[in-house]
Amino acid sequence: MKRLLTTVFICIILSSPVFAEDDIIDMDVNLIDSPSFSGRKAVTQEQFDKALEQKQMRSRGLIQKFRDFLNRNKPENDPVLKSYSSNSSNEMGMSAKEINSSKPNVVLSSNLIDSFGKTIPKGHYQILYSDKDNSKTLSFVQGANIYGQIRAIDAKDNWEDNSIIYARITYPSANVARVVFSNLDVCVEGFARIADPI
Repeated sequence: MKRLLTTVFICIILSSPVFAEDDIIDMDVNLIDSPSFSGRKAVTQEQFDKALEQKQMRSRGLIQKFRDFLNRNKPENDPVLKSYSSNSSNEMGMSAKEINSSKPNVVLSSNLIDSFGKTIPKGHYQILYSDKDNSKTLSFVQGANIYGQIRAIDAKDNWEDNSIIYARITYPSANVARVVFSNLDVCVEGFARIADPI
């Protein structure tokens, strides 16, 4: 037993990394990554995607193909609906609370003067609605910064829209802009003067 333990102990000591002559860390990493190192050819992303698709199609067995055939009319298996829900940032799948707290976007094509005399520079803004102390306001927000606010009143906007929450800006005259905001609870509008009318 002593001889066996001594032999095992000596083997462990001699096989330790201290006695290793060639270490993989000493190799050139760029050489390993290059395609010529192992005779490999470089592959484009399109070739990789095509090969992956072929492999997935080959690995589907007869039972899976039969199951797909039986479930072909289910909405969750429709490729158009799958691509729509995964590629677009729409309101599907959001709770009513999340939808109601989302902020729609508008694009200002000219500078506006808000209800408090501040100039709102032209650009892309999110519209934030707030109702505090019976004072309704629409705020023009970029990130965490509020660039201006206009007072709002209740409105009925009868335009057809695909969204539950939306904001739009119209120009009823040459020096006035109308901002309409609507969500699940309220539809309001506010007016602002155009700083530099044409």
